[in-house]
Amino acid sequence: MKSFILPVICLCLAVGGVLGQDTAPAFPANGPNYRMFPADRPPLVPMPQQVKWSGRAVPVQSVRIQAPAPARTSYPEQMKFIVSELKSFLAGHGVQVSQEGAFAVKFVQGDVKAGTENPKLKEEAYSLRVTPGGALITARDTKGFYYGLKTLEQLLLRRDGKTTIAACDIVDWPDFEVRGFMNDVGRNYMPLPLIAQELDSMGQLKLNVYHFHFTEHPGWRLESKIYPELNDPKNFTRMPGKFYTQKEFKQLVEYCRLRNILLIPEMDMPGHSQAFRKALNVKMSDEKATKALVALIKEMCSLVPKEKMPIIHIGTDEAHGKDEQVNDDILKEYIHAVESCGRTPMRWQPGLNPKGYNGSIQHLWSGRQNRRAWPTDGSKYIDSLETYLNHIDPFETAMTMYFRRACPFQNAEGLGMILCSWPDLEITDPRNQVLQTPVYAGMAFVSEPLWNNPHEKFQGDPNQDEYMKYFSNLPVQGDPLLKGFADYENRVLAIRDRFFVNKEFNYVRQANIPWKLLGPIPHGGKTETEFGPEEDVKSGKMKDSYEIGGVTYTWSKDDYTGATVIFKHYCDFPTLFNGAKMGAFPHKNHTYYAQTYIYSPKAQTVPFWVSGHTWATSDWRNGPASVPGKWFHANPRFFVNGKEIEPPKWARPRNGGVMVDENYHFREPAMITLKKGWNHVLVKSPNNNSTRRWMFTFVPVQVNPKTPGCNVKEFPGLKFSTDPGRKP
Repeated sequence: MKSFILPVICLCLAVGGVLGQDTAPAFPANGPNYRMFPADRPPLVPMPQQVKWSGRAVPVQSVRIQAPAPARTSYPEQMKFIVSELKSFLAGHGVQVSQEGAFAVKFVQGDVKAGTENPKLKEEAYSLRVTPGGALITARDTKGFYYGLKTLEQLLLRRDGKTTIAACDIVDWPDFEVRGFMNDVGRNYMPLPLIAQELDSMGQLKLNVYHFHFTEHPGWRLESKIYPELNDPKNFTRMPGKFYTQKEFKQLVEYCRLRNILLIPEMDMPGHSQAFRKALNVKMSDEKATKALVALIKEMCSLVPKEKMPIIHIGTDEAHGKDEQVNDDILKEYIHAVESCGRTPMRWQPGLNPKGYNGSIQHLWSGRQNRRAWPTDGSKYIDSLETYLNHIDPFETAMTMYFRRACPFQNAEGLGMILCSWPDLEITDPRNQVLQTPVYAGMAFVSEPLWNNPHEKFQGDPNQDEYMKYFSNLPVQGDPLLKGFADYENRVLAIRDRFFVNKEFNYVRQANIPWKLLGPIPHGGKTETEFGPEEDVKSGKMKDSYEIGGVTYTWSKDDYTGATVIFKHYCDFPTLFNGAKMGAFPHKNHTYYAQTYIYSPKAQTVPFWVSGHTWATSDWRNGPASVPGKWFHANPRFFVNGKEIEPPKWARPRNGGVMVDENYHFREPAMITLKKGWNHVLVKSPNNNSTRRWMFTFVPVQVNPKTPGCNVKEFPGLKFSTDPGRKP
């Protein structure tokens, strides 16, 4: 299975050589983000439950590895894999592995005093003690050993030609038993090497469930030997004939298991079934269709034993049209087929369910304001509310995942959360699965809240969670909650620079970006209307307040925060501008102005991600896209030192098909000239009746034009302030 990783891992490196000099380690720890942390206290993501630092970075030149004989563990292949991974990691950091190594890394089977009574969480617990003589990883079995290894990798770094490991005492276990990620490979086939990259990152971040959604309207993407017509190219509407063989599927399950990841396959029925219905020429209510689906469930279960694949997702959501309607008896047939194979069924909520049956794990997907999306009393559920990356701006992803408290419903047993990526639009380049949707940033920012949640578990009405207003906006400058986020952001960015070198991690620091806001000002449906700030920006003399239509508007007392500022969210999440209410639309036909200052140590041209809108990668439901001569159809404008920044020349004006350059993180950045000293930035952000999302993005970014999307970093030397009188 490892062989299929190589072509993609080299994707970014082949065109840019972005790792730099040959002497650089495979996991560099020399950049400015890593330099924020001393070698004796390196950044950890997710942060362990208990850490005691010893204030010492132990030099490591040679290591001897002591581990249980694989046959003495419950999963011999994983024990071999752990040792192999450790050897490879040490070699990449200039450390020799030998039986005479001076520093010992020992894996010892034993109980860990974890602060949980959940037996599944205890299986993943480990302790890790690092002293000058060696590192001791204790766990019940290989699951804990693997997570101990992942933490050890973050403790060990090579800097200035020396490899050290931070001395410490760690006891660690997860908060949730389900810490998952899902991507839709039914609509858009994703090659196994790209999936492997995702799985590697999941393992690094201690995510442990991969939801494999392989059936959709455009294609049935798992090989069937009993119904081969499902894989006939003529029955696909996208990427014809692209599917996963049964051999590849079994390999994928094992690849996951080696990394402590449980694969949950989803055979979505009776909805999302166009490819199935076309191949078999059936309606979902036909006896032939039910018989085929029961047989297909059993065929899939025959490929992998129940111990390795205990949960089967049967979908049941969005059964639209008469051809997808079924009765309770048919639903019971699906469920019985799963249970007869010794597996637990899982289904979407809201979704179809036989009356009175409560044996499925319920997978929540709609908005929490929709009572039908709540779990049934006494059920087990997995939470995916508000986690759809295809609807979320990359910068917003960080705040949503950090402040979102998983499993907020107390009427049922919450198992954890699955982060979802549903880029419904057609994808012609498979890499765009992770370039156009913020997959890796989402994984990183959700990892700690699911492993070691920094916030108290929510109690009460899920629609009254005070943190919901931070799903769309960071706290204002000076808020203690922002400090917590900024500390986490710093650790994530360091991990980005070290463990995501080759990957499309489209995110840079934003907690340090303040904005003064003025508005909202009514414009009567005329988004092009210019108000006082827009008139004054050309002279560079902004006023403290403006009299408009008999109303005085003053720049906000608070400094709002972020590379992206969202006034109205695509999914109607609460914001700081709509009374923090789910579904509330703030101020239709209004304009906000935002201003800040950027200090540059010299005159220079700097790349910026600039945008008046972020399109969902699932649809075009927000008015016309790529309007010539505009950033967005609602007429946002951007000024630096009084000079307007011209919008892109769109590659595909008024696009309604495959995405090309519509969103800032996968198009060429705007090149903006900064003078030495403080530079004034003004943003105009209007909305209109077609504006489903009302927002702007403005942030400098260091990119490698030869490897777009990879190795994105903060542009060095720039500072931000709303008070240009202060010293930088």
